[in-house]
Parts: sequence; structure tokens; C-alpha cells
Amino acid sequence: MIMYYRLLPCRIFFILFFTFVAFSSRAQFSKLKPGFDAQECEDLLKINAIFQDTTRTASILQHTTGYTLLYRTPNVGLDNVADIWLRQDSAVVLAIRGTTTKMESFLEDFYCAMVPAAGTLQLTNEKAFDYKLAEDPKAAVHAGFLIGFGYLAEQLKPKFDELYAKGYRDFMISGHSQGGALCYYFSAWLMYKRKQGEFKGITVKTYASAPPKMGNMYFAYDYDNAHLSMWTFSIVNSADPVPEMPLTTQQLEIDMNEPNPILNLEARFNDLSWLKRWFVKKAFNKMKNSAQKSSEAYQKYLGKYVGDFIHKSLPELQLPNPVKTTYFVRPGVPIVLSANEAYKEKFKNAALYFDHGIDPYRYLLRQYYQGLEEFVPVLNIKKRID
Repeated sequence: MIMYYRLLPCRIFFILFFTFVAFSSRAQFSKLKPGFDAQECEDLLKINAIFQDTTRTASILQHTTGYTLLYRTPNVGLDNVADIWLRQDSAVVLAIRGTTTKMESFLEDFYCAMVPAAGTLQLTNEKAFDYKLAEDPKAAVHAGFLIGFGYLAEQLKPKFDELYAKGYRDFMISGHSQGGALCYYFSAWLMYKRKQGEFKGITVKTYASAPPKMGNMYFAYDYDNAHLSMWTFSIVNSADPVPEMPLTTQQLEIDMNEPNPILNLEARFNDLSWLKRWFVKKAFNKMKNSAQKSSEAYQKYLGKYVGDFIHKSLPELQLPNPVKTTYFVRPGVPIVLSANEAYKEKFKNAALYFDHGIDPYRYLLRQYYQGLEEFVPVLNIKKRID
């Protein structure tokens, strides 16, 4: 009995020691490496394909080994859902669902107003969500996607807090289509959480596939500077129309730094003869005013009008005041998967908009990156777990 009590403190010491070592190994040594990894991209495309299981929302389809599902959010916002997975090396994976067949989800895509990249979303009368996605006061983001992000982030923040408290420091963000656009919001949000000291020491890596454009140039500058062009990848099939959206218009006064050589041209018109000055000014003002009118129409129909429909679904939602810009761009390192002849031949009888699907992306990934297993369509590798 005396010997047992002498050994007990030692046993407690070793238990605490190994617990500390396990925690430290998760917290201090990042498993994520900078640069594009085709196998990571393939794994995340498979995981995002799980959202195509619409027959039983409580069922989970297992596409790949080495990943365990931890949590799925309820449907929130404009029919938004996200999953949290854990990779076997302790990297946390966030997968964000893309556009669904519900009208609210389409409205999220087409609500093309721009709002500041930092501010407050009033989700309900009792619940506000503060967000910071950029430091530049000129940075702005797509309003529809911001709504989806806000409702999801409010659900996911306690889960991130819990994982961080347990020592997890590596976060991978993934999504396809609308989910790809939301990737940028989440990775920017986490990076600023780290900068503000809330999630110290985290590493964030992002794979956004088939992503629409979602912010203005100043947001892209801010985002790409924060990620140092090594941690975020925008994967695009060159035959896919969705990454070309939304339509975009660049205005001289709002969407360009000053001084700039185009605006400064006006000051030099006075050096021309009267006839030349009249002709050049007329042409210049027509181009400048056409861009402004185009942007104003965009803000009216795909901003205010679509926003009115959204507020019927979310009557308590309040957004920051819109920014008068429609200059949409996409951040991240572009990974362009060009639709080559092999692709066109293989899928020549495919359905309309097939190019936007996950399988076409997976097929093209193998056309340009070696070391991946033989291509098998997603529908053939689904296995239901009940």
C-alpha cells in the first residue's frame, strides 16, 4: 500500500506529461504546407461531393479514407450548410455547401450588391454578428455571399472555439461553386481572428473550386497580401461559366486608385484644338458615363430588387449600407484546368452545365497533375452509411 501511494504521483505526472505532449504536437507543428497539393484538392472535391446526397439529409456518404465527419450545421440563412471534418493528421476541414435548388439559394448568388468587408450583420432582432474580412476601408464583398457566411459563421464559431481549445491549429477551408465563394469569407475571417489574437498560431489553407467572383479589387489586394499567395487556391475549369460571374463593371472614380493616368487625361484635353477637344471629351464622357449607368442599373436590379426578395425570407436581417461598386474580382492563386481535347471527347454528350460539376474538375485535375488514383465518377464511388 505504501509503495502504491509512492507510485501514484509518478503515474499522474506521466499522464499529465503525455497529455501535454499530445496537445503540443497538435498546437505547435503544422501539418499543412504552403503550395498547391493535387491530392489535397482531390480529397476536398470528394468531400464536397457529399453534399450532393439530397435523398436523406441525415445520411453521410463516405468518399475518402483518412477523414472523419465531426459536425454538420443545420440549414441556416439562405439554405446554407457546412460540415466540419477531421483529417487523420489532426487538420480540421471545413466544407461549405454550394447552391441548392431552393429559391433562397439562387437569390444568394444573384444578390450582387457590394457591402463593406468589415462591419456588423444583424441576423435577427436579438442576434448581431460582427465581421472583419479586410483592413482596407475600400474593400467590399458580395452581399448575398456575406449573408450565407454570416449565418454559417454564427453556427460554426463555437465549434471552432472548442477545436482550438483542444489544440487544433490547422484549418483547411473548401467549397465548390457558391461554397467556393464562401471559402474566401471564412479564410479571411479566421486570418483576422488570428491577427487579433483570438486564434493565435493557426494555419489556414483554402481550396475554392468553381468559385464565382465575390469581392472588389481592394478586397482581393488585402486578401492576397494576408495569404502571401501561398495558401489560397482558386480552381477553375476553363469551360465552366460560373467562375466568370457575376458580371462586372469598373468605374473610373470609384474603382481606381488616384491619381491615375486615365482621369488625369481630362486635364490635358484643354491643350487640344477646339474641335479635337470637343470630340475627345464627348467620347471620354460617353465611356465614363456608360460604365456608371451600367453599374447603377446593376445595383438597382441585382442589388435593391433582389435584396427585397431576400428580406421576405429573412425579415429581421439588416446589412451595412451598400457600396456603389460592381467591380467584382476573385482573389487567390489561380489553378486553371483547361478543357483539353481528351476532356471534350470524354464528355461530349454531357448534360447542360455539366462543366460546373465536381466530376469534370476531378477529371481535369488528372490531366495536369500526376500521382492521383484512376478517375472514377463520384456517382460510382458513393457508399451510403446508415
